[in-house]
Amino acid sequence: MAVSLATLQVYDQYLTTYRGNHNQSGGSKKTAKHSSRYDTHNPSELQNLYTAIQWKNRFAPLYLSEPSPKSIAYAIHLKESAQNLKHTIGSLSGDNNELFATKTAYSDNEALASVEYVPEDSAGSVPESFELEVDSFASPQINTGKYLPSDQPTDMAPGNYSFDILTNKLHYEIQFNINEDETNSKLQNKLARLVNSTDIGVSAKVIQHDGLSALELTSDAYGLPYQGERHFTVTDEDTGYDNGVVDYLGLNDNISKASNAVYSIDGKMDSSYSNSFNVYDAYHVTLHPESGAGSASIGLYTDAESLSRNIESFVDGYNHFLSDVLIDVPGDSDEDFSLTRLLSKDMTKFVDMHKKGLAKYGISVKDDSSFTYSKVENVTEVDSLKSFGNNMMRKLTSIALDPMEYVDRRICAYPNPFTNYINPYMTSIYTGLLFNTYT
Repeated sequence: MAVSLATLQVYDQYLTTYRGNHNQSGGSKKTAKHSSRYDTHNPSELQNLYTAIQWKNRFAPLYLSEPSPKSIAYAIHLKESAQNLKHTIGSLSGDNNELFATKTAYSDNEALASVEYVPEDSAGSVPESFELEVDSFASPQINTGKYLPSDQPTDMAPGNYSFDILTNKLHYEIQFNINEDETNSKLQNKLARLVNSTDIGVSAKVIQHDGLSALELTSDAYGLPYQGERHFTVTDEDTGYDNGVVDYLGLNDNISKASNAVYSIDGKMDSSYSNSFNVYDAYHVTLHPESGAGSASIGLYTDAESLSRNIESFVDGYNHFLSDVLIDVPGDSDEDFSLTRLLSKDMTKFVDMHKKGLAKYGISVKDDSSFTYSKVENVTEVDSLKSFGNNMMRKLTSIALDPMEYVDRRICAYPNPFTNYINPYMTSIYTGLLFNTYT
C-alpha cells in the first residue's frame, strides 16, 4: 500500500490514541490497551476476514474520498469502539460459545474481595461456592526517609551528587546537583521526579506533615521478593559523584518490608505474592486492603440471575459504544454532524427491527437508539436474545471491517460485473493498513 498523507494520519491517530500513555500522577508507568482472549485469532478466522474484504470489494463501487484528519480519527475510533463492544458481547458467551450463557460470580463482601468468573481457565471441576478468610494483604517495600523542615535550606554543600538504586534486575545511578540555598522540599521533589522517570520498578513521592517533609520510595512489586530480602536497596557508598544524601535524607532508616497476602479457602491456608489471585483457576479474586481483614462468601449466581446480569452488561456496553461514537461526538459543526449522520441512520434502522423481540427481556429502545433495562422475572426462552446478539456481532464486524463506509464519500464508478479483478485494499485506507504493517 502506498504511503500517503492520509495513511500517515491514520498511523499517527493509532500511535497517539491507542498505543498507551504515561500515567497522570507524575510517574513513568505506562498503561497499554488491554488485550483479551478475544483479540487472538486462528489462521482460519484471519482467512475468513480476508475473504470478507475480497467479497466486499467485488461489489463495492469506486469512491472519491479526501478524508479530513477529523474523519480519519472518527473512523478509527468507530472501529475500536465496535471491537470493544464485540469483546463485551463475546465475554458473555458460555460453553459452546452460546451468547448470554456465561455464569457470573458474586461476593457478599465486595469491599473486601471482588471476583470475576472465567470458567475456561480451569482444567478441572469448579465448586459452586467457597468461603474466603483474609488474614493479611500483600504489600510493597516502602522506604520512608527522615522528616526534615520543608522550607529550611539543605545542610548538604552545593555540588554534584549521586546514589544507586539496586533491584533484583537493575543497577541504576541517580545523578543530580544540589544548588546554593536549595530547600529540603525542593531537593526531595527533585529526587522524586528523577526516580519516577527511571522506570526501574521503584516509585517516589514526597509526604508532608506539620511543616516537615520526607522522601518515600515504594517498590512497584508486591509480596516477598523472589530472591534476597528486599525488592530494592539504596546506597551511595560507591558512586561516581559526591555521596552523603542517602544518610541525610534517611532513605535506609525506616524500611517496611514487603509481605504476601495470607488467606484461607474453606479453612485451608494459602498465600499470594499479590492481592489478586485465582481460586480453583476459575475464580479471579481481587483483595482490597483498605477494607481491613475479614471474610467473604464467594460463589455463582443462579442461571436466571446470571442471565439478568449478562443482559445488564450487554446494555451497558452497547450504550457506552453508542455514546462514544454517536451521541457525544465533540463539536457541533456541520462536519461533526455529517460524521455521525450515516451511522445514526444505520443503527436506528437496525435496532428498530429487533425492538419487539427485545421488549420481552426487559430491554427498551429509546428515541436515540440507546437501551434501558428492567429485570424481567422467570425468563426461560432466550433464543430471540441470542439471535439478536448474533446479529449485533455481525453488524459490529461489518463496522470494524470498513469504518470509512460511515464517512461521506462520492461514488466515481461502479464495478464492472464481467470482471473478477479484486483489489484487497480498496475498501478503505484503514483496511489496507490493517493487512499491511499495523498487525
